[in-house]
Amino acid sequence: MRKLLTDYSDEPVYNMKAVEQQTGISAATLRAWERRYTLVEPKRTASGYRLYSDRDVALLRWVRMHMEDGLTISRVVAMLESLRSNNDSIWIDSEESSATLYRDAPQPPSALVQPLFQALIDMDDERADEIIEQAFSLYTMPTVYVDIISPTLVEIGEAWHRNEIFVSTEHFASSYLRGRLLSLLQAYPHRPDSPTIFVGCAPTERHEVGALIFAVMLRQVGYNVVYLGQDVPIHDVVQAALASRPAMICMSASTPHAAHLMQDIQAQLSSSEPPAPIFAYGGRAFDLDPHLRESVSGYYLGTDPRDAIQTVNNLLRNAKLNDGY
Repeated sequence: MRKLLTDYSDEPVYNMKAVEQQTGISAATLRAWERRYTLVEPKRTASGYRLYSDRDVALLRWVRMHMEDGLTISRVVAMLESLRSNNDSIWIDSEESSATLYRDAPQPPSALVQPLFQALIDMDDERADEIIEQAFSLYTMPTVYVDIISPTLVEIGEAWHRNEIFVSTEHFASSYLRGRLLSLLQAYPHRPDSPTIFVGCAPTERHEVGALIFAVMLRQVGYNVVYLGQDVPIHDVVQAALASRPAMICMSASTPHAAHLMQDIQAQLSSSEPPAPIFAYGGRAFDLDPHLRESVSGYYLGTDPRDAIQTVNNLLRNAKLNDGY
């Protein structure tokens, strides 16, 4: 089975490490090809990270396939230019979707948690920048969010609860990570043609980095995300949902008190004219206390945002099949 190159999305979503894993082409080779042949032209985030699209990845697989058949890179580029100048179609074989995965990172992601934690409690944003840059060069973006940034934030919170760091230190660390994530969120274009998802924090909830990580990941996979931020009043989010009609609302809570304040959201949404937005929730409060999940109507998203993305995909797919939105 084959697919036209133009049928692949041009949305920039993958960092260089992810492209390495999907194509089997090293970062050094890819950068050299970009400089010499302008083979692909990745977009850049506000922080300067390269982001590649599914179309870029498909084209690179096509290039690799022809090189494995014995052609040089210059010959493949010449063939590509000829096809483009003649407006000929470029077909990608579906078998090329299973590329060799490179798992040659010199250390596990968890090895960067302690250095990042130390940089943040030292209020050394320059060092924190270096560690984050290193993380993005080694691992895929979801891995950086889930296995480095989230555990670092947990470590900072626990250090604060143990009175090992000042409140001002905890605020600096949270603000730093929040700023990095907001830059990433804003780097992705809005997708009004895709299902809209509201993401925010429960009333009284001030810890928003987990919700921000989820918002970034949802936007990365192509959803039209509206990020609502901290401490969102229930009445306001319901009224905004009734006016804007999102496909889904996802809320986060890290304390039992904040979690209990979300008990009536699903009922308020369901009392409106159908189709009502789907309500889902997550956060540390629900992760630590399964009984809380029984008191809040809606869909629990789980402990790992990567699994939560799949849950969202399934819920929206089922809703679409049932004419839910």
